[in-house]
Amino acid sequence: MLEPKVWREAATQVFFALGLGFGGVIAFSSYNKRDNNCHFDAVLVSFINFFTSVLATLVVFAVLGFKANIINEKCITQNSEKILKLLKIGNLSQDMIPHHINFSSITANDYSLVYDIIQKVKEEEFPALGLKSCQIEDELNKAVQGTGLAFIAFTEAMTHFPASPFWSVMFFLMLVNLGLGSMFGTIEGIITPIVDTFKVRKEILTVICCLVAFLIGLIFVQRSGNYFVTMFDDYSATLPLLIVVILENVAISQVYGMDKFMEDLKDMLGFAPNRYYYYTWKYVSPIVLLFLLIASIVQMGLSPPGYSAWIEEKVTVSYKRGRIIKESVNLEGDDASLIHGKIPSEVPSPNFGKNIYRKQTGSPTLDTAPNGRYGIGYLMADMPDMPESDL
Repeated sequence: MLEPKVWREAATQVFFALGLGFGGVIAFSSYNKRDNNCHFDAVLVSFINFFTSVLATLVVFAVLGFKANIINEKCITQNSEKILKLLKIGNLSQDMIPHHINFSSITANDYSLVYDIIQKVKEEEFPALGLKSCQIEDELNKAVQGTGLAFIAFTEAMTHFPASPFWSVMFFLMLVNLGLGSMFGTIEGIITPIVDTFKVRKEILTVICCLVAFLIGLIFVQRSGNYFVTMFDDYSATLPLLIVVILENVAISQVYGMDKFMEDLKDMLGFAPNRYYYYTWKYVSPIVLLFLLIASIVQMGLSPPGYSAWIEEKVTVSYKRGRIIKESVNLEGDDASLIHGKIPSEVPSPNFGKNIYRKQTGSPTLDTAPNGRYGIGYLMADMPDMPESDL
C-alpha cells in the first residue's frame, strides 16, 4: 500500500474504467444537447462503474478461490496416495498415523495433521519423502494478473465447472465484447476531433484507424508478444495516461479558469454545482495527481526498467518420446540470469531482431525464447533422429 506503483495502477484502472484521458467521453458528449444534465450522467456512470467493479471483484475472487480449492484437493489426494505407498514399503510406520484418519476420504485438516506428524518424526529424512504441505493459502497467494488471469487462471478454473464448454464460450464472448466496447470509445476519441476539424469522411477515417491499429497489434501475437503487452501496459498506458489527465485538469482549472468553467456549467444545467466540485477540481485533484506522478517517476528512476522470465527454480524440461521429465540444472553466468533473474533489473532485455535462442558452452542447447511471463527454458533431449511431431 505504500508503493507509488500500486496507487498509480489504481488511478490508471479508474481512468480505464471511466474512459478518462482517452477523449472518448468528450467525443461522446459532443453529441449531447447543450442543456443535457451532464451532472446526473456523471454521477450515474460513476455509481454504475463502482457497483460493476464490486461485482467483478466478487466473481474474480470466487473463481480464483474455487480454482485454489480444486488444486488443493488434488494435491491432498496425490500426497495421500504417496503416504500410503510409503506405509506399504515400510518407509513410514503405521503407528505415526492417528487412528481416525481415513485416507480414502481425508480432509484438509486431517492431511495437515498427518503432514505435521511425519515432518516432526522424520525430521532429517523428510525432504527425501517428497511430500507437499498442500495449504490452500499457498495457492491463493500465487499472484496471477494481466493476461494470465483471463487466459490461464480463469480458463483452468472453468474446466472444473459443470457444463464447462458453455461457460468457456460465454467467458470468451464476454472478453470479445468487452474489448470491442472499450475500442468504440477509444476510436471515437481519435476520429471525432479529426472529422470535426478537417471535415474528412468518417467511414474512410474509421477504416484507416482500425487498419493501423490492427497492424500495430500484430506485434502482440509474436512469440515474444507478452513482453510487448507488458511493456505497453507499464510504459505507454499508465504513466502517459496519468500525465494526460493532469494536463486536462490543469488546462480547465488553471488555464481556462475554474470560475468561468463553473459559470458554463450553471448555464448548461440551470443550477450551480456544489462547491465541492470547485475545490476538488481546482486544488485536490491536481495536487494528488502531481504527487502520484512525481512519486512514480522517482520510483522508476530508482528501479531501472526490466522484465521477468518465469521458470520454476533452476528446473528445465527435458522432452523424450511421449513424456516430459523435469531435470535440475546448474546454470551460471549470463545464460542463467536470462531465465533466472531474481528481480527484473537483473534480467537483460531481449535483443529484438536477433536470434533469441542461446547455447551455453559445454552444456545442452537451451531454448531461452521469451514466451511471456509464463515462459520457460527448454532443455531439448539429444535425439537428432526425432521428428518435431514427436516433441
